[in-house]
Amino acid sequence: MNTGRGTGPGGHRARMRRRIRTAGAHSLADYELLEVLLFAAVPRRDTKPQAKALVAGFGSLEAVLDASPAALRAAGLGPRGVAVLGCPAQVARRLAHPDLRGQVIFADMAAVLAYCDRLPAHDPDGWRLFHLDSVRHVLADEAVGTAPPADMCRAVLSRALELHAVSLVAVRDMGQQTPPDGGSAADLRFARMLHTHARLLGLVMHDCVVRGGGTCVSMRAMLPE
Repeated sequence: MNTGRGTGPGGHRARMRRRIRTAGAHSLADYELLEVLLFAAVPRRDTKPQAKALVAGFGSLEAVLDASPAALRAAGLGPRGVAVLGCPAQVARRLAHPDLRGQVIFADMAAVLAYCDRLPAHDPDGWRLFHLDSVRHVLADEAVGTAPPADMCRAVLSRALELHAVSLVAVRDMGQQTPPDGGSAADLRFARMLHTHARLLGLVMHDCVVRGGGTCVSMRAMLPE
């Protein structure tokens, strides 16, 4: 069967791919670029209606690609679609910061928060972990998905040992939501667990910060000495 002449999703996809080959991706409208990205998440169904709805709902292609996983799920995107649309923002971030080793220094928490201001949105329920060397050069900046505190702690510390990190900073960005005073019970549990187990491994936990709605809550004072 010649799918290039078909009228179903297969034929449409073949025509879109041919158009990219002949005219370049720049010839596509915003919703069409999104439609092509969704090909990887939706093997057979027509992705044009969903692509158009996402661009209309978020206001622009850029806003869709900057949206957090939670916002994409709320807009009706399934797990595979959320995963696929998370890739362009990661590519953009890595192009902007191709190798953090030795290039970014967190002299204080103000530098950490200023760096976070430049990052694309991510899941407000997840944490971002910064692994630092002995002079606070950033060795890695990595998102930690939502999971039970013990599982997150185990994953973070395993990664710290792999990177030969000396210290850690954890930040959770809630976007426009305002964090509760002192952080939530789950946040505090994770912060205390990470601090305690990091110390057992000879690592320094500088701070766990929850930010959002123009406010910032540091848990450093609530961590055990």
